[in-house]
Amino acid sequence: MQPLVTIIVPVYKAVDYLDRCVASLCRQTYENMEILLVDDASPDGSGTYADFWASADGRVRVLHQPENQGVSAARNRGLDEANGDYVCFVDSDDWCEPDYISHFVTNMTEQKADLACCGYFADGGLIKATVNKPLSRHLTQGEMLQDIIKPGGDIRGFLWNKCYSMSIIRERQLRFDTELSVMEDQLFNVTYIRDANVFWYDAYQTYHYVTHGTSASHNLSAKTFASEMAALDKISDVIQESDLRLSLQKLLASNRTSLNDAFKNKE
Repeated sequence: MQPLVTIIVPVYKAVDYLDRCVASLCRQTYENMEILLVDDASPDGSGTYADFWASADGRVRVLHQPENQGVSAARNRGLDEANGDYVCFVDSDDWCEPDYISHFVTNMTEQKADLACCGYFADGGLIKATVNKPLSRHLTQGEMLQDIIKPGGDIRGFLWNKCYSMSIIRERQLRFDTELSVMEDQLFNVTYIRDANVFWYDAYQTYHYVTHGTSASHNLSAKTFASEMAALDKISDVIQESDLRLSLQKLLASNRTSLNDAFKNKE
């Protein structure tokens, strides 16, 4: 029996992109999956689009939030409802190559990985895409943590270029921090990696990360600055349990300095 893969897609103000996103998931060559569209009380009719896809493909299920609660709460709702052996997170304005899921399943099963990472395209060119070359390797826990925490590189703190084991998420009762408005994905990844052992990276590109004009510059305000600092504090608390905490804390300190300098330059 092939493993069941749950794909969680938070949906909010996604009416212009949702069809392309869900169509790319329904066209996956790997068929044993469930697609959970979590409508976060979107005011633009996205929930109706999601319902259409549920009627068109039995693997699609729509979870309607009673009120807008944010992306972390939407992902948590998806985790609460997930039946899969593995879970992937896809953003509603992005889309996937047909072998996005099959490639993950192959890597998770053949490498006996707790976490598999893929390469990605950057549609819009506002961030650097990964290089599509035959590069695949195991990483240590320390290497994974460093690659998640540092601001650049091919892996980073994204959710959508990774596949997770639901057994670890269930056993550790891992969820997204709803108090954070930014960097909640990085915190989730650091926490997950702390509780995992086997990590696999494959540079083969299967995900299209779509950047828009509004993403060109980081809209750093007093509110987002405080939220990012709070996230860094929470990440710091998690990595205290790592044997590499000293080097990781130096990396976090560098991130704090860079963020502080950026905020001062905005003033």
